[in-house]
Amino acid sequence: MITIEKMIQEDKINCVGCYGCYNICPKKAIVMEEDEEGFRYPIVQQEKCIQCEACSRVCPVIHSIPDVEERTPDTYAAINEDWNIRRESSSGGIFHLLANYVLKQGGAVYGAGFDEQWEVVHQVAENQAMLANLRVSKYVQSRIEDTYYKVKKTLESGRQALFVGTPCQCVALKYYLKKEYDNLVLVDFICHGVPSPKVWRQYRTWRTKGKEIERISFRNKNLSWERFLLLFLFKNNNKYLAEDLNHDLYLKGFLQNLYLRPSCHQCKFCHKHRPTDLTLADFWGVQDILPEMYDGKGTSLVFIHSTKGKELFESLPAKKMKADFDRAIQYNPSMVRPSIPSKNRQRFFEEFIAGQQSIDQIIKENTKIPLVQQVKGRLYRVLYHIPGVVWTYRKVKGK
Repeated sequence: MITIEKMIQEDKINCVGCYGCYNICPKKAIVMEEDEEGFRYPIVQQEKCIQCEACSRVCPVIHSIPDVEERTPDTYAAINEDWNIRRESSSGGIFHLLANYVLKQGGAVYGAGFDEQWEVVHQVAENQAMLANLRVSKYVQSRIEDTYYKVKKTLESGRQALFVGTPCQCVALKYYLKKEYDNLVLVDFICHGVPSPKVWRQYRTWRTKGKEIERISFRNKNLSWERFLLLFLFKNNNKYLAEDLNHDLYLKGFLQNLYLRPSCHQCKFCHKHRPTDLTLADFWGVQDILPEMYDGKGTSLVFIHSTKGKELFESLPAKKMKADFDRAIQYNPSMVRPSIPSKNRQRFFEEFIAGQQSIDQIIKENTKIPLVQQVKGRLYRVLYHIPGVVWTYRKVKGK
């Protein structure tokens, strides 16, 4: 039995589902199969395996993260000043500027998008029309498939490539490539954790009730950047638009860490300095830290980890302002520590796997918030918009 098999048999928490082993296997002996919770894990087809252990050498969990100096990265607030682009982006529209730069150089952009079944998969954009599907956050674990192989082919052809993924996917790509490429731009983001694709699939089926989908956005900005508005636009011109994250069951379960991948709760990749060029995120708390960069329409938080990332970011036609790293992560703690699992996670999946209740009933039952917490949450949302109050509270609490 090879190393990755032993590791996963010992505890599934050891596998992040990055597809590194799937891409590197010279005999195509590894398939990725979905478990009962809906997460994919590698299965080794023994009749094809030659025991070369290439899969183990590419695993970002077995091996330590490539050495990086644990320094504090330069930190910025940034805004794409083209409102049409920012409106269709999760935060400040900086991903679009990065992607646009690479496309203008004749390069290719790799990121997460919806396929024809509204599953989330990594795919390539070769032009502006294809790029639209890669914008906006997707709160589902993406299937990498053979993307690492395709990125390598792009790089070896001499073209520039931009790869955007979770921190673990980015580290897996670096191991897969085995060497540094000057023509690769590697970008990760502050990751809260990846939800189960199977939960998303069942929720989507329940929510749409057979209606044909025209578009899905996890972060519709028609009413607010900050309220996490999930939108389903249907082909009959009807739509579903959540009032806020507390009124959409899927987002409520996601943000309560109800159905994240087990490995996310012991993430090895939450570091202030990372082996990527840039880290992107929503700049939560910007109205308190840099009020001049806040207009309620979305502001990006950018961390710079390399000379390449610094030069590229400085070349972007965006409104930028330097920020304090420590203050920024007070509102974005997932930069440096993993999410804590919901106390109802086990019960949720027991009920989900049993399949005796509808997905809305299971999520609703396991995301009930005690009255005291509801009052605290409402008070926090009010105080959130008063400059200095939340920062002081977090500092005192040490959060």
